[in-house]
Amino acid sequence: MPWLFLLPLGMLLLLMLWLLLFSWSLWQRYRRGKATRRVWPWQVRLNLGLLAVATGAFLLVSVVLQHWWPQQLLQAVLGLCAGVVLGGLGIATSRFEWREAGLFHTPNPWLALLLTLLVAGRILLGLVQLIRHGAGWSRDPMLAGDLHAGLTALAGALLGYALASGWGLHRRLRRLRR
Repeated sequence: MPWLFLLPLGMLLLLMLWLLLFSWSLWQRYRRGKATRRVWPWQVRLNLGLLAVATGAFLLVSVVLQHWWPQQLLQAVLGLCAGVVLGGLGIATSRFEWREAGLFHTPNPWLALLLTLLVAGRILLGLVQLIRHGAGWSRDPMLAGDLHAGLTALAGALLGYALASGWGLHRRLRRLRR
């Protein structure tokens, strides 16, 4: 019977470990997101191809899920558009340097922070939705659909940002080759 007291303590320790690791991973994401890195042409082309496939799959899944959540496709497209605007802003405010080794890119640190907060918000919103739905607090299907569509818009914004950033890097490389 005394071991039953260890269960809540173990769960509390797991929660504290998760919070510590989550905070550390967000800090690492921000730190690496604003770091200067070399632009490899093959990597940019591969990234653009894979992002095009991911965007097509994202929109296709949104069309299918439109059956259950009526605002799904609209939120996905709005999120993609917002992400493309953010990506264009990111390329416009980034610093590019030509060195002997090649082209180097330093992203805007404020935009890196904003994207890190978006990722953290998406994870936390998903956890809140999971807890609320699992606990039975909200059985309203409209509220559940709105939360799901909001998560879709955030995912679309992150995907749109990556797509616009990749396209901007690709254009910058093509311009430098001439």
